[in-house]
Amino acid sequence: MAVAPLNKFLTKAVPVAPGQQLVYEAPAGTSAIVLYASIANVGIGTTYPKATFTHRRTSTATRTAGNVRETDLIKEVEIPPNDSLIVIDGRLVLERTSSIKDSVLVNGIQSGITTVYDAQYNNTTGLTTITTYGAHGLSVGDDITLAGLAFTCPSTAGITSSIFPEPQASFTVETVGTSTVFTTNTGIVNTLPHTFRPSLHEFVRANPDPITIFSAPGNTSLQGNKIQVIKGTTYDSVTGILSVTASAPHNLTTNDTIKFTNESLVFKCSQDNYFKEKKYPRSSDPANNSNALGVTTFVGIANTFTVDVGIQTGGGLVGPLQMELIMSILENSTV
Repeated sequence: MAVAPLNKFLTKAVPVAPGQQLVYEAPAGTSAIVLYASIANVGIGTTYPKATFTHRRTSTATRTAGNVRETDLIKEVEIPPNDSLIVIDGRLVLERTSSIKDSVLVNGIQSGITTVYDAQYNNTTGLTTITTYGAHGLSVGDDITLAGLAFTCPSTAGITSSIFPEPQASFTVETVGTSTVFTTNTGIVNTLPHTFRPSLHEFVRANPDPITIFSAPGNTSLQGNKIQVIKGTTYDSVTGILSVTASAPHNLTTNDTIKFTNESLVFKCSQDNYFKEKKYPRSSDPANNSNALGVTTFVGIANTFTVDVGIQTGGGLVGPLQMELIMSILENSTV
């Protein structure tokens, strides 16, 4: 007996926060049609924020899983004050099959964005105290957006790290303490405290010869050798420890030293929702090419070692609310 298709209409309405954010992903066993999408300039003043709206197709096939193709429907289009941009006024089909997964994303560029240094969340009152690196320029009652705040919190799976806000929402400034401190109510989560942590990083790739062995007193023939870095490399911004996975046995021993080639390691980070690639170490970082760093090796693991490259403080972005997206969707399911 055939199952009749089930149609469901839904609306997505979110603020357009700094960095790229996932707005909608076709659920498993469902195709979807975006019937309408519009981005409005809701800011107070005469600024011209910009928006990018992107279709993403991710491969879920066994041999190509994770491969991504992104197509911008609009790219960095200005939205005048008291106006809106109609992105879709027709039909955009999103598929979800055994081999592909479609989604849509939005990214905003606006004025007044400040980097968050610290965010202290009180899960019993819902108040979050935000400290910024520079002056935030906000007043009580201002509507704001937050993006890319990383927290650790207990869950049924143990201690996990998550990016907030999720789903994206706008908030209101409750109090202003100083030019770099304010509070906002982000909602109560009973019995679930959250601890702010610096930005999370995901390794993308390394350029050729990113690491040179600087000194190896126990085996001087290693000096000058190059180490290639591959997937499996991780960085912990809280401890500052970079765990390196090399393409071949490195033959280092603990306390041998290495030097990095500046901007040779490519990461994405949670601050902008893993949108843009960033290259490290920068010339201003403790691990820049002028410094030799001691390594720690592990017995029985020939191609991994750790090195302290320095901690990162802060992470996430805050700014005045300037854009909001509304999107109408028709889902069709035969499951």
